[in-house]
Amino acid sequence: MATIYDVAARAGVSPKTVSRVINGDAPVSDKTRAKVETAIATLGYIPSSAARVMRSSRSGIVGLITGAISRVGDANRIHGLPDVFLMKGIQQSIRAQGKTLMIADIDNRADIEPLIRTFMEHRAEGILYVAQYHQEVVLPDVSHACPIVLVNCFDKTGTLQFYPMMSKDNMIWCARLSATATAVLRI
Repeated sequence: MATIYDVAARAGVSPKTVSRVINGDAPVSDKTRAKVETAIATLGYIPSSAARVMRSSRSGIVGLITGAISRVGDANRIHGLPDVFLMKGIQQSIRAQGKTLMIADIDNRADIEPLIRTFMEHRAEGILYVAQYHQEVVLPDVSHACPIVLVNCFDKTGTLQFYPMMSKDNMIWCARLSATATAVLRI
């Protein structure tokens, strides 16, 4: 896999110049930009998201906790607005913002602390907890370390909550929910 140093050597510029072209954060001549972009294309260079996280302290990852995956095909559960539709709307909104949605399924476990910790290890910028129907959830003590928005559920501590309502076009509602939640999470 090509590195930024390989691109710099191929283009005959410094790694910092390659970085400037990739990030668009400093002026670079059109001629130099073209050389760097050609080297990137020729080498198939893909910028490292780990390096970007170290530089910006922003991962671009939003975590989503749900039980929808482990419940696929389970018709014996209480259902409100299906959480899979909420997830779809959230995914569309997150993608439109250039972010990555990382999904973890609770798999019928009551303890979600390991899932929250996993998101924190990946430096998630925020977490959405999407329940299948309006219900109370219990968040672990570690949840205060990362912004969390509850969707279709609530807790006793007053964590920010969104409640879906049935409508003709739930996808529009889901996109609005996600846009609002991501703004609240400041991602």
